[in-house]
Amino acid sequence: MLHDLSLVWTPSTTPVELANTLALSAELGYDVVALDHLYQGAVPSTIASPLGDAITAASSTLTSSRRSPKILHRATVVISDLTVNHRLGAIASAYDLVAVRPTTEKAFQAACLSMAEPSLISLDLTTYFPFYFKHRACMAAVRRGVHFEVCYGQALRAGDSSTAADAKSGSAARARALFIANLAGLMRATRGRGIVVSSGARAALDLRGPADVVNLLAVWGLAPDRGTEGMSALPRSIVANESLRRRGFRGVVDIVQTAGGADGEKQQPKAGDGKQQKQKQQQQKQNQQQKQQKTNDQRKRKADDGLGNGPQAKHQQMKKQKKGGV
Repeated sequence: MLHDLSLVWTPSTTPVELANTLALSAELGYDVVALDHLYQGAVPSTIASPLGDAITAASSTLTSSRRSPKILHRATVVISDLTVNHRLGAIASAYDLVAVRPTTEKAFQAACLSMAEPSLISLDLTTYFPFYFKHRACMAAVRRGVHFEVCYGQALRAGDSSTAADAKSGSAARARALFIANLAGLMRATRGRGIVVSSGARAALDLRGPADVVNLLAVWGLAPDRGTEGMSALPRSIVANESLRRRGFRGVVDIVQTAGGADGEKQQPKAGDGKQQKQKQQQQKQNQQQKQQKTNDQRKRKADDGLGNGPQAKHQQMKKQKKGGV
């Protein structure tokens, strides 16, 4: 089961563009995707996910022949100053996944060592970081269950210069060079462990097939087995852990369904329940018949031996007494 935990959504994204992105991700083989809502700057006082309305509008434009993968809600919070309250707890209660994007060394250290809400550290690898990725901090995050996300769409978009001035200044080439250098530093610090591979796509043209992504990252230093794991096993474990954290209590109690159902409706029986119940009743009836037959055989055997208390047993005892008397 393939996962893509970052399909970037902005308020300017139209329902048609979102529908095309979701449909293409399903055609490429991704079973679970996450729409990524970026929080940059001050976090609003009232936090509500706008992704539900966007998904509903996009689903209405999809035709019956184009399927859509399972969609999760994700929030990515850009953190530079730790003195600012980013309200990660409130954001975690409104979204399925929470990721942080540190831009300073202190924020990166805090994300690796102390932050409990995020499950992903998503870095913009096309920017310059004024610090090194230290092995001890990165491995501490991996041991805590916090993974690092690599979005290959950042490198692909870096090659598309929006203006002629960008092409002349070489900003696109510099962004690609920074992406490769930062990715090499992250590979060195983590030894390729705990790397989650996502697209970071803002449009359908930013998506690539899983085999192409594995080959592309292999050129940049990520082993093919690690790349495959970063699109399947690792994101699947993140989704499962975050779901258990929101539906469970201290990792012990799992709330499967509330009393009366989620909407207060009675739970409808499944189509195969009647057939299974009938087969169960027939099996119980056969077991009872076998048990009764076994009991009757035991009684008959005792009667033949004269060990029982029934009339047949008494008759056998009398015959034996007469024979012994004769």
